[in-house]
Amino acid sequence: MSEESEPSEPVVHGALMAGFAQACVNLNIVAGRRANALLADIDMGRWFPLTKWMELERMVGESYANVEPIRLKLGIEMMTLWYHHGPGKMLIHRGADFLHFQTGSNGIASVIRGPRDVVGSFDLAEFDAERGHAVIRSSTPFDKTIECGVLIGGVMAPGDLHYVDVTNEGDLNRLVVEFH
Repeated sequence: MSEESEPSEPVVHGALMAGFAQACVNLNIVAGRRANALLADIDMGRWFPLTKWMELERMVGESYANVEPIRLKLGIEMMTLWYHHGPGKMLIHRGADFLHFQTGSNGIASVIRGPRDVVGSFDLAEFDAERGHAVIRSSTPFDKTIECGVLIGGVMAPGDLHYVDVTNEGDLNRLVVEFH
């Protein structure tokens, strides 16, 4: 698939799939043999159907009675890996840079492609450095707890901030970031 063409079905980049898989390994997350089978052919340079990602999310959800803390840790670990072993250090120098990277859905567009009405958006809607406050609007199909973890991990990865929290009570598509 060329970089410019938009696939008719949504696809997820292999680097995101591999990050999810490695985060599961690093955190000792057990999702059973089905997860191993789904992750066996991950090539970081290829694109995979979004349905494959959704099946991984579903398997993790089915494996734990209290899955929300697991999902949050998965998102954090994925972004830690992205920053330290992927392109993160070249793109992000401070925690606030990660938030700005979300402007115009730049961050999400690097890992998911497809019709906009299916893949949604992940945009920086508000940013106030003095207050340590930002708002991300997300209409992606990804689990919002994982997205909260992605934001925490991405903002914390450069190591210049001491505190990051992300909430999305009320409006699940509104992720509120506090950072100091």
